[in-house]
Amino acid sequence: MKQPKTETKQVHIDSALPIFAAAGVFLLGSLIFPVYNLWGILVSGGLAAATFAALKLKVFKGREASVTHEYYTGDKQLDAQIKYGFETIERFRLIAQKEGDGETAASLTRIADAAEGIVDDVITDPQDRGDASTFFSYYLPTIDKLMYYYEQFSKNAHGENAAYSKARIESCLGMVAGAYEKFLDKLYRNDAAEIKTSIEVLKIMLRSEGLASKEDTKTQIKKPDMSAYSASEMDADIENISKSLQSEADMELKQVAAGSAH
Repeated sequence: MKQPKTETKQVHIDSALPIFAAAGVFLLGSLIFPVYNLWGILVSGGLAAATFAALKLKVFKGREASVTHEYYTGDKQLDAQIKYGFETIERFRLIAQKEGDGETAASLTRIADAAEGIVDDVITDPQDRGDASTFFSYYLPTIDKLMYYYEQFSKNAHGENAAYSKARIESCLGMVAGAYEKFLDKLYRNDAAEIKTSIEVLKIMLRSEGLASKEDTKTQIKKPDMSAYSASEMDADIENISKSLQSEADMELKQVAAGSAH
């Protein structure tokens, strides 16, 4: 998990005492001078302003302080999404710990690991931030909401409907984990293209310097098939299952709330 960068700035913090003193002088002036007349207001206001200026410049000058600001990218909106992402990932890991060593815990751990890789990649690779916008705005909040329902069912809900909805959420976690992992792999395509270019340039330089032959620099690694699971198929998978589960979970929570009311 990437740690935020820090930026420290020196800021001047003004003292509030000159303001209180000026307000006190104006109040005192309003008791002495006829503030219902314009000249009375001007005199009281002038004395208050003079008091404020004298105290601020000569007595209560304020102080210098260091303020440390944490950020990931410098983009406030994106940094807020990244912070939410890391907080959500931590919640997934905590739920996985509570679940023990079963399939649900394993799937949640895979989801957390893939999500952490996605968020880390967004921080380090600006080219991938556009592709990850859907992840932050839909995929991650949807699973976060489902896991909220899951915890509610685990703690408070009883009966066949609750057990069924809980089982339905559990059954989709493996699919979600696979989709998250493929989403992360999709983000790595930009890196793969850059790596390929760097390697080809290196090969050319080695051959031109006589440090390697053409046979030495032949590619021996089989290129993976990137068409096995398209981005559109991944989108449809997550959207369909999450819509269905949200509908069931909402209905079940309403039934639980109605039962509690009676």
